[in-house]
Amino acid sequence: MRSPTRRPILWLAALLGALLLVGGSILSARGQFNPQQGDSGGGWLTTLLEQISERSQSAVNPAEQALLEEKLNRLQQIQEARQSAGLLAAPTLTLGVCPPPESTPATVEQPEGIFELEDQGDYEDLDFMAVNGWSGSVNGNFVTVMAGRRFSEPAGGMLVLFTVNAPIQKEPAPVPSSLLRIMAADSYRLTLADEQGRVFYFDVAARRWLTAPDEVVPTLPPIPTFTPQAVPCP
Repeated sequence: MRSPTRRPILWLAALLGALLLVGGSILSARGQFNPQQGDSGGGWLTTLLEQISERSQSAVNPAEQALLEEKLNRLQQIQEARQSAGLLAAPTLTLGVCPPPESTPATVEQPEGIFELEDQGDYEDLDFMAVNGWSGSVNGNFVTVMAGRRFSEPAGGMLVLFTVNAPIQKEPAPVPSSLLRIMAADSYRLTLADEQGRVFYFDVAARRWLTAPDEVVPTLPPIPTFTPQAVPCP
C-alpha cells in the first residue's frame, strides 16, 4: 500500500516534468527562427562607392567630376535595388507603414564638347585609362565618350561611352593602335588620333567607326535607359 505522503511528491514531479517539456519546446521553436539579414555580398559595392566618392571629391576637372558623379549615381541605384530586394525577401514585421519618399538627387551640370583631364583617368575596373573626352546630347540621351587605351594592352586604343542610366559601352579602335585622343568634333562625329599620328573617325549616334569623315551611316535608335522600379508599399 502506497504511503499518502508520496502522492503530493509524485504530482509535483509530474507537473515539473510538464513545465520542462513545454519550456524546451519554446526554446526549440525560438532556435529555429532565423530571419534573413539582407544581402551579405554587397561589401564590395560599398567599398567601390566609397572609392569613387573620394575620387569625385578630389577631382579638379569639372568634366571628370561630372563623370564620376554619374558613375556614383548608377552604383547607388544598383545598391538601392539590392537593398530593396533584400527587404522584400525578409519577413515583414510591421504592416501599413510606408517609408518617407526619398529626396531626388541634385542634377549635376554636364559639360558639352571636348574636355581634357588634369591627370589620366584611372578606370581600372573597366581596364581603361583615359586622356580626354567629349560630352553631348545624342538622340535625347546625354553621352560622354572617353578616349584612351586599355590598361592591359599598350596597343589597345579604345573609346568608352557612358550614357546616362544606360549600360557602359566599350569600342576598341578598328585596328591595333596606341593611346587615342579626341582631336575634333563635328556635331557628334569625332576625329581621333593615336600617338603615331594615325587618324580615326567615330560616329557617336551610329555607335561605330567610320572609314571617312563624310561616310553615311544609319543612326541607331535611342538606347533604352534604366528606370528603377518603385517598391510597392504594403
